[in-house]
Amino acid sequence: MPGQTQMGTFATNARPLFTCFGYSNLGLPLNPRDAIFYQTTPDFFGFTANAFGFAFRDLGLGTFLRSGPGSAPNPNSAWVPLAPRMDGRQQVSTIRNVAMTPPQCPTTEAPGPYFQKEFFHNGYIKSLKQLVHFYNTRDKYAYPVTSGHCPSGTTEKVHCWPMPEVPNNIDMTTGNLGLTDQEENQIVAFLQTLTDGFTRPYANIDTFTGFTGTCMSGGTAATQGNGTLIPTPSPLPPCASAICGVAPLPSATIP
Repeated sequence: MPGQTQMGTFATNARPLFTCFGYSNLGLPLNPRDAIFYQTTPDFFGFTANAFGFAFRDLGLGTFLRSGPGSAPNPNSAWVPLAPRMDGRQQVSTIRNVAMTPPQCPTTEAPGPYFQKEFFHNGYIKSLKQLVHFYNTRDKYAYPVTSGHCPSGTTEKVHCWPMPEVPNNIDMTTGNLGLTDQEENQIVAFLQTLTDGFTRPYANIDTFTGFTGTCMSGGTAATQGNGTLIPTPSPLPPCASAICGVAPLPSATIP
């Protein structure tokens, strides 16, 4: 990729982009704080974002290939058969500026003072420490539960990772990396170096973000956001047939 592994003139003058430009299912749990699960009634314009409530599952690229609910139409019918291989895959974003915050809050990490961000496609992860810890221990601390229901004696996002929202096509290159706590922290420190200060055309990044509140403080980055966890409904309704029952069917049942 330009700026990463190539050595041509353009590549050596391009800035590293820090993304594979692909799609991946990292096995994120369903996030019951995601607003989409509660947008079940028509808005002022008569639009209903999600008529399925907690029976909604975000199949990512798989939904697009099927022209499924909430997706733009797939422009190429030849792509449709690929849908089962793409279920759960989300676009891989760049990690450049992943630690960027408004000027008054110097970090994304507790104890801060910090600016509370949400990471990954559904906002389940609340700090870079949790993000790296998820990559490192997703499979080591996997439990067959949903968010808010980790077993007694465990702490969610520390030594309990709820089951994936979409268990198909999970990227198995991560999940049990064997990193130490110190090595996780070193990766966080590296991610924090990737803020490039680019604000144009917005000279004032505080105005751009719209943040006019105060920074948060206290706690630890490992458990950041756990004070506002809410339990996923139990039992969780099965995936709606309008999502998971559309041909070509998923390669395995999505609960």
